[in-house]
Amino acid sequence: HTRDDLAAAYQEISEKFTTTGKTLRATEDRIKELNEQLHYVGQYMANKSVYRDFLNARNKKRFKEEHRTELEAYETGVKYIKENLDSTVPSLKGLKAERNKLLIMKDAQYDTYHYFQEYQKELYPVSRNVDAILVKDKIRYRSKSRENEL
Repeated sequence: HTRDDLAAAYQEISEKFTTTGKTLRATEDRIKELNEQLHYVGQYMANKSVYRDFLNARNKKRFKEEHRTELEAYETGVKYIKENLDSTVPSLKGLKAERNKLLIMKDAQYDTYHYFQEYQKELYPVSRNVDAILVKDKIRYRSKSRENEL
């Protein structure tokens, strides 16, 4: 193997490490987004019946006072859905399934990421050592050439 092969291997591993890191971050961002959706859609679903009861209540003011927390959670869920999900309410089951799939994928990506990270850490000192040896050899060669010239 040559110095160029070593440099090419280090470059390839560095690129794979960077690409894997970006992919991992994108997966983590999507999981975070799904968790947020699960939270707000869950709030909406859990308090939907309370809101329906509020609409049918005879004394809305009293009902609202008694169920303020649930109604606020419902309204927060509705607001989130309208602003972030185009007013389409996804199923909790579907969101959970996608999140679980991504969590498994994230674990595999994490393992790959750390593999490339460790490989890069191993190649770096080897690459630096080879460079240092080549520089010393070059200096030694120049010194001998000068001695021969004198």
